[in-house]
Amino acid sequence: MINNRKNGIVTMRVTCAIFFVFFTFLYLYDYQADIMSVIQHVLSQGATHYNRLIGAVLITVVLWLLQFTIYSFIRLERVGHALSYFPSLLLLAILTDVTRDVDTESYLGCWAWLFPLLMIVYAVVIWFCRQMESLDSSPFVTESSSRLLWQNLAIMGAMMLMTCSIGCSDEVFHYRMRMENDLSNKRYEEAQQVGINEEKTDSSLTFLRIWALAGTHQLGERLFEYPLVGGSDAMLPNGSSVKVMMASTKPVYKMLGVYFKQQMPPRLYFEKLHQKWWATKESNDWLLCAYLLDCDVDAFAHNITKYYRLDSHLPKHYREALILYTHLREHPYLVYHDAVMDADYEDYQDMSKKYANPKERYSELKDTYGKTYWFYFFTHRRVANRIMSGR
Repeated sequence: MINNRKNGIVTMRVTCAIFFVFFTFLYLYDYQADIMSVIQHVLSQGATHYNRLIGAVLITVVLWLLQFTIYSFIRLERVGHALSYFPSLLLLAILTDVTRDVDTESYLGCWAWLFPLLMIVYAVVIWFCRQMESLDSSPFVTESSSRLLWQNLAIMGAMMLMTCSIGCSDEVFHYRMRMENDLSNKRYEEAQQVGINEEKTDSSLTFLRIWALAGTHQLGERLFEYPLVGGSDAMLPNGSSVKVMMASTKPVYKMLGVYFKQQMPPRLYFEKLHQKWWATKESNDWLLCAYLLDCDVDAFAHNITKYYRLDSHLPKHYREALILYTHLREHPYLVYHDAVMDADYEDYQDMSKKYANPKERYSELKDTYGKTYWFYFFTHRRVANRIMSGR
C-alpha cells in the first residue's frame, strides 16, 4: 500500500507537471504570441522584439520553477497538490491581461492591489488544505490513486480556464497584432488571411487590411470582400481611432509617394498627392478606394478614367462601382456596362425587394453578395453621408 501510495503521488505530480508545461507553452507560443509581441514592444519602447519560441520556453520554465518552489514549501500531496500551480497560472494570466490601449494605460492596473489580496486568500486556502490532508489517514489504495489524479486534473483545468478568461481574448486585437507582425516582415499574403471569415473588425484592422492588399496590388480587386468600418478615415493611422502598435508605417508612405507633416484626413491627403504630382501608381488605387469607402461613386466615376482604361482588365470592385453608378444616375458622367455584372446587379436589386424583413433581407444579401461593392454601398451609405456632411 505504501508503494501504491508513492506511485500514485508520483504519477499525479508528473501528470500535472506535463499538463501545466503543455498548456503554458501552447498558450504563449500559439494563442498569445502576438499579444506578447506588443507587450514587449510597449514595455521596451520598441528597443527589443519578442521571439515566440524563446519567449514561450523561457516563461514556461520560469513559471514551472516557481511552482516547484511553492510546492517545496506547502508539500500538498493529495487533492490540493494542483493548487501549487495557482500562482504560476495567475501570473501567466496577468502577464497577458492587456487591452487595445496597452500603449497608453497602466500595464498592471488593478492587479497592483488585487494580486497581493489573492495571495493572502491563497495562503489561507493552502493552510486549510494542509489541515485537511493531515487529518486524512485513510489507506491509499489503487482506486483512490485514480480518483486523486482526476481530481487534481479537474482543479488544473479550472485554473487554466481562469487563465484564458483573464488573458487577452479580444479577437480583433489578436488579428491586428498578428497582421502587424506579418506586415512588418512583408508577409502580405499571410496578413490577408488573418480573420478573413470573421465579421468583427475596427478601423485599425481596416487600415491593416488595406495595407496588406496594397502590398500585393489587390485593393481594387478584393478590398470589399472584408468587413470594413470607418470609411476613408480608416485608410491611414491617426493615433486614436486608427492605431498601429508595432509596425512602422514608413513603407506605406513610401508606397504612396510622400509624407505630409500637416495632419489631414486621408482622402484629402491622397487628393493633394495627385494635385502636387507627387502620387505614385499605387496611390491611384488608394484615392479611388477612398471614394468608394465614402460611397462617393460620383467622385469615383469622374476620376477612374485618369488611371484606368474601362475594359475587362479593370479590377472587380471598380467594375461593380461603375455598374452601380450607371444604374443610380439618370444622366451619368460615363456609362459602363458588363453583361454578367449587369445581370448580377439586377438580381441584387430583385433580392433586396423580395424580403420585407430587414434582418432576413440583410442575411440573404450577405450570403449571396456579401463580397461585392454593392453590398458595402447599400449597407454603409447612410453612415458615409453623415461623415461626409460633417467635413
